[in-house]
Amino acid sequence: MQYAVCLLHISYDEGLSLTELTKKTGIPLSTASRIIGALSDHRQRGQAFGLVTVKISTTERRRKMLYLSPHGKKIIQEISQILGQHSDQRLRA
Repeated sequence: MQYAVCLLHISYDEGLSLTELTKKTGIPLSTASRIIGALSDHRQRGQAFGLVTVKISTTERRRKMLYLSPHGKKIIQEISQILGQHSDQRLRA
């Protein structure tokens, strides 16, 4: 669930930093870092999901900025469509 929460926050506010993400989610920095590693291409163990791109800020080298990868944008779009269809079905019932 924490993976989904992080992914949604990144989709709502692309370019936010890892520190900002921890403040918004209440997830500890070490946990958030591990989650971002898994959501990006830098997972220490197992296969990474490739949904997030991590970029180093041009003004602050220690700041990691988070963006959805093209694959991440596609996944978010598919989830939005499914939720929209589900919502439409509930309204018709």
